[in-house]
Amino acid sequence: MKDQAPPARDLDFLRKEFQLHRQWLDGKGGRRAELQFQDLSGLSLKGARLAEAKLAGASLSGANLEGADLARADLFGADLEGAELTGANLMGADLRGANLHRATLNDVILRGADFRSGTLTDNGGNTRCDGAAVLTEARLERAILCSAKLTGCDLTGADLMDADLSGADLSKCVMLGVDLSGANLSGAQLAGTVVDADMLARGRHLPDGAATMLAEPPRRRIPAAELQALVDAHEKWVESSGATGARLDLDMAELDPAMLHGRNLAGARLRRCRLSAADWADNRLEMADLSYSDLSTTVLDGSVMAGATLRRANLSNAHLAGVQLTAQPMSGGRTWPANLDGANLRGADLTNAVLSGAILRRADLAGAIVTGVNMRGADLAGATRTGEGDARQRRRLRRFTHPALAVGSRKGTARSRNWSFGGISLDADPGLYHEGELVTLLVGAPGGGDPVPVQAKVMALDGGARSVSLKFEPLTPELKSYLNGLVAPRYRLG
Repeated sequence: MKDQAPPARDLDFLRKEFQLHRQWLDGKGGRRAELQFQDLSGLSLKGARLAEAKLAGASLSGANLEGADLARADLFGADLEGAELTGANLMGADLRGANLHRATLNDVILRGADFRSGTLTDNGGNTRCDGAAVLTEARLERAILCSAKLTGCDLTGADLMDADLSGADLSKCVMLGVDLSGANLSGAQLAGTVVDADMLARGRHLPDGAATMLAEPPRRRIPAAELQALVDAHEKWVESSGATGARLDLDMAELDPAMLHGRNLAGARLRRCRLSAADWADNRLEMADLSYSDLSTTVLDGSVMAGATLRRANLSNAHLAGVQLTAQPMSGGRTWPANLDGANLRGADLTNAVLSGAILRRADLAGAIVTGVNMRGADLAGATRTGEGDARQRRRLRRFTHPALAVGSRKGTARSRNWSFGGISLDADPGLYHEGELVTLLVGAPGGGDPVPVQAKVMALDGGARSVSLKFEPLTPELKSYLNGLVAPRYRLG
């Protein structure tokens, strides 16, 4: 027996309910709107007067409710996914168990609104929602949420910039990847809340001892052997276009460090996972979703990540040399850009990475190594990019410890502690040098051929560490060619 098509919406019935509700609000008879479990999805209800309306279990997905009055409305278990609610009044509304995934709630009044857990069943006894409201990736900039009851809500990836959360109950909320820049957290309850401490610090008026109240993400540990088996199954899934194997799809997982070189992870979903210190070099990760994941110090050198989503991912100090974060070609001549909106790239090594056309809005690139990076056409609105001259925050060149270089000069011979295409740090007696002086060096490496002469300027002396730091003045074509021959292609200076 074929499934019956859903009944067409009775628009005349809906118009009559709205009219009777307005009359009720104005004290001119009428009655309160009874719209439980009604399909209002996609409707234009801009500026609608629906205060105290009964909308439990209603479908309002994609509806335009901009500027609507929904004060004290019963929206228990309502589906508001992707709804437009900019400037709406939801003061005191019952939003227990509501779905507000990717809803726009900028400048909304949510004072005293209730987002806590609840179970809603329809007239047939079917469970329609069971749990706290979902606010994942919701836009709540400048929203008034003071005294709101948000216990246990999932706010992953939500924008709460300049929101008023004073006195709000945020206990046991999951707030990974949340932007709390300028948010007022005075008197907010944070016991057991899962939120990145750095993100929390962007807020204002934090409660005393806020950092001690936070909880660690409840991630499930995936041992290296199990991860290898999941990757094997994923590769079969990719190669067979989904006919065999299984897609790698993990959320809130702690992945044990594993050697995964040159594997095909295209289309994998690894949201809110922790991969820190893993070695994932030279992998294929086209259209992979790594949103809100912790990839700090992860090695992704040489990986192809066209169209990948890394929204608010933590890539601090990650190894991204030669990574291809370009747009992925789609059917019809369209492209899907790599998305690093709000990603933390502090101190990341982006040597020779390609991020042309990538979304880097509000990304933090302070201290990143950006030698040879291609960001042509990238969206860098609001991104943090430290000034060219601020060497303390911006490292422009990758440093190498291997191979160690042998350096000769009139002051004797020394070995390198580390070096880059811009200069070298020597294990040498600082007493033999003077800051600012120019020195002619002969730079070579075992098996690297004849040493190359170069002039260098003494930049810093460290008597305690017995080190001397010098800058090449300038990097000559001969030395550049010589050093390029000592490193992997992805690190070579063009």
